[in-house]
Parts: sequence; structure tokens; C-alpha cells
Amino acid sequence: MKSFKINLMDLIASILLVFSFFIPFLANSLKVNGEVLLMLINCYLIGYLSYLISFMETKKVLLMAIPLILFSGFLIFFMRDFKFVFEKQRLHDLLYVITNLYDVIFVVICFFVIEIVLSRIVGGKASLGFGVAALILYYVMQNSDIIPFDFYYKDLLVYFFFFVMAARIKPAVKFNNFLLFLGILFLAGEIYLYIYLNYYPGFYLSTIILTYLILKQSLDVECVNRQRYLFFAYLYPYKVIYVLLKSAINASPFVITIIGVLSTFIIGEFLYKIKVKFLDYLFIGIH
Repeated sequence: MKSFKINLMDLIASILLVFSFFIPFLANSLKVNGEVLLMLINCYLIGYLSYLISFMETKKVLLMAIPLILFSGFLIFFMRDFKFVFEKQRLHDLLYVITNLYDVIFVVICFFVIEIVLSRIVGGKASLGFGVAALILYYVMQNSDIIPFDFYYKDLLVYFFFFVMAARIKPAVKFNNFLLFLGILFLAGEIYLYIYLNYYPGFYLSTIILTYLILKQSLDVECVNRQRYLFFAYLYPYKVIYVLLKSAINASPFVITIIGVLSTFIIGEFLYKIKVKFLDYLFIGIH
């Protein structure tokens, strides 16, 4: 029997991404706020992608964006019955596709560009300072009236912190037991506050500690394994598969999601088995 190595960082990313597809159906059963849960998952996914990118050449990061352009373009024209007419409505379609289907990877690519610019202007350490400032600003906006303005996409402040933090993590062989204990302690306290006192500060600090630990313990970062192929298959092709299934079969969103997840798993396994560079970069953005 063949065996394969499991990379915890990649496996957790794949599980969380797939789980996020089912949040609309499970949030009420779990008695949690679906938007809060999705935000916490996105924080890890953005940190995970940032950590991967930090070990890549710039050209490979650009190659990672190929499926974003390809699938977004396909979905825009699919939504308009492939009428190749460029009009103002296409911009609204593009915004819909990006914000509803490919928001995580689009945000990561944008942060990558912003971080490069900031690093060249003010230096790498200063750009991390911008990330910390963004996180503090988010907490202040969530928990006080000191700042006289608010905006809809303020979650991006937290996401930017995770991006710059993860980009500077260096792999470590030795596990930090104190940080693990601290992360679990914070998580227990935050869950207690939410369940028994109905208090949510806008973000869980334990997510930062646990994400940091998981990423830092992942040593074989540059090796593209099976779990990573599956993650990028769920990140890119799954969205197209879901839209196509929804238009082709008369079934509930839950059933379509299950079929889409299983279909994408098969595609991810197939791409991992054949490992054709052209197809990999075209459909999942990595090789």
C-alpha cells in the first residue's frame, strides 16, 4: 500500500476551505455567527497563502493568479450567456465574482502588491508595523466610538495584519509549548465570553497565536504535496464547478455543494497524479 506524507499546514487549509462552503447550512446548527466563523477561517487561509508566497519567486506568484483571471473571465461571460460585449454591466459582474467567489485569493494578490510597494518605500519591518496598526485600528473601531468613521470592508484591516505577519514567519524545528498553552488559554477564554457573556470583541486573538504556530512548524514549505493540490483545486475550479452544476441540475444548494466538493476532489487528485505544468498553472496556479 502506498503512503503519503501529510503536511498539517496544508491539510488544515484544505479542511477549513471546504468547511467554509458548508457554513451557510451549518451555522444555525452550530449556534454560531456564520460571518464570524468565515472571517476566522479567512484569516488562517490568508496567512497560509502569504506564508507560501513568501517562499516563492515573484513570477510564480503571478502564475498563481492565472486561474483567477481565467475563471473570473469565464464566469462573467457565462453569466451573460457568452455575449462578448464589453459594457458597464461587466464591471458589476466582475465585482460580484471577485467579492463572492474569489475574494480570498484576490485579497492576497492585492496585499502582495501593496506589501511590495510598502517594503520598498518604508522597509519590511515598517510594513509589519502598518499591519499591527491596521489590527489595532480594527479593534478600536469594533469596540469604541473613538474613531468617528466606519466602513463595510474593515475586515480587510485584520486580513492585512495576517498577511504581513505570515510573510515574515520563519520555519522552526522546535515547538513552542508556551505559545501553544497561551493560544489554548486565549481560545478557552474567548469561547467562554461568547457563550456565557454573549461578548465578541470583533476578533479572536487566539487565531493569531494558533495560526503562527501551525505555519511556523511547517518546514517543507516549498514541496507541493497532495493536500496543497487539493486546496488550490477547491480555491479555484470548485467555484466554476458549483456554478455549472447549479445551472445544470435541479437540486438544493446543499446537494450541489456536496457534488461540487466530490467532483473537485477528483479533479485535484487527477491533477496531482499527472502533474502537467501547463495544466497545473492554468487550473490551480501551482506546480
